[in-house]
Amino acid sequence: MNVCTDIVEILKSHGVTVAFGIPGIHNMPIYRALHECGIEIYTVRHEQCASFMADGYARVSGIPALCAVIDGPGFLNASTGIVQARSDSVPMVVLTPCGSEESQGNPHELCGQANVSQQICKASFRVNPATSRSDVESFVDRNLRFGRPGPLHIEIPLSLSEDPLRTPEKRNPFKTDDEIASLSKIDGARQLLNASKQPIIVAGGGTVDAQPEVQKFAECIDAPVLNTVNGKGILPLIHPLRVGFSPSIPEIGTELSESDLTIAIGTELSEIDFDFFMQGNSRKFRKLIRLDIDPKQVSCNAIPDVALVGDCKDLLPLLTSSPTARNGSVRAREMQRKARESPYVSNEMHEFLATLRQHSDVLVGDSTQPTYYATWLYEPRSVRQYFHSVTGFGTLGYSIPAAIGAKIANGTNRVTALTGDGGSHFTIPEIQSATQFGLGIPFVIWNNLCYGEINKAMCAQTSDTWYESPIPPDFRALAKAYGAHYCRPTRFSQLSDCLEESHSRNYPTVIEVSEEEFPEVHLTMNWFVQE
Repeated sequence: MNVCTDIVEILKSHGVTVAFGIPGIHNMPIYRALHECGIEIYTVRHEQCASFMADGYARVSGIPALCAVIDGPGFLNASTGIVQARSDSVPMVVLTPCGSEESQGNPHELCGQANVSQQICKASFRVNPATSRSDVESFVDRNLRFGRPGPLHIEIPLSLSEDPLRTPEKRNPFKTDDEIASLSKIDGARQLLNASKQPIIVAGGGTVDAQPEVQKFAECIDAPVLNTVNGKGILPLIHPLRVGFSPSIPEIGTELSESDLTIAIGTELSEIDFDFFMQGNSRKFRKLIRLDIDPKQVSCNAIPDVALVGDCKDLLPLLTSSPTARNGSVRAREMQRKARESPYVSNEMHEFLATLRQHSDVLVGDSTQPTYYATWLYEPRSVRQYFHSVTGFGTLGYSIPAAIGAKIANGTNRVTALTGDGGSHFTIPEIQSATQFGLGIPFVIWNNLCYGEINKAMCAQTSDTWYESPIPPDFRALAKAYGAHYCRPTRFSQLSDCLEESHSRNYPTVIEVSEEEFPEVHLTMNWFVQE
């Protein structure tokens, strides 16, 4: 046994069974330990995609995966995906080597790597000669089991990689020091609830593991339920209290601001969910109760009247007693009616996204125009069935590798990736990874021959052209080079056939949707132009 094997065994005991990454000379001891411990290894084309795959894996399964890369450039390449996971509260473990305190100028070595790690990860840990096995177990246990989920980073100095971890005589069990909501705050929240006649619930990504509790709470107080992007699917599609859409839709935002009480659960009230159109809409609430597991998040973007810190699975049952009738389903239907009349709602794009949902169990989006519409138009059947990179860090190139991670997490799911011709350039070599792994994933590429969203934003400000959009490749030839099937539908019926056939294969399909050649969808609206 050595430090690498010890650490991998500890991670395995916490449910980690899959690793994504690229082996190198510096992390060879780590890869040897992964192999010896029976961890399934998926070698990627770029370290950024390793962290994106680990992200997609965790979003579908709820179980963290390992991102194993070299120090320095490998860690920095993976950092984009690490920060995306941190922003969206997605668990993963990043395992890298590092130089010793005395070494300087070694290949890959990044001075201050630990400092970078501390800034972008939920928590970081560097092994030293005095580190014991219980030190690592306590770090992993504390950060994987308690508090807001996020990426962890463990660094192993090259000089110590072959040494065993110290074994202390006695291990002190970890005890959480999470803040527990006081009885006075619980009483304050109950008083606000009892006095409210028109409460509205906003469910964020922090609710995905508390779906039964959220539904029971909503039914008990009879309140319409809005969800953020990361909270999509929190109520069944046919549930009478489900509103759908997005708080960014002006008609929904007006309802929120006029409600006498908003209960925000597990959400940071982000710009993407509340001011997507960047019109300066402030998050103003007449009365606000917030529940969050992270004490730093509970006052983010809006100061609540009552802040409850803790796991919403534990807190929500404390807020209700006997059911109260408030015409919640009537209000939910009225909010839906108003939202459907919004100029931001495209019936054509709704049909496009509905076609994807009909033939997908999980849809993974990138920063592309259909995905922006999906923010308020796409409603999955359940939680963990839709996510995209527009939330949080907002990176490009996310959906291709994240969809691969999602498919690996559950091979029986029909996983679909949705990206744009611009965003696909960032990570498109990973399509060959899907071929190598034998994954029947349809990669839907919305091709508008440019950075369409950026062009619209620019047109709202000036008639000048400040840049030249990159020319897309020949996606047909590219698909052939990567061992993927290719199709180019021009109607919804053809798109349905392409998707259905894609999921039946054991290799990927590139589905190119040309905006010019798909007459059933016309994206003419420019929401950057304020009327």
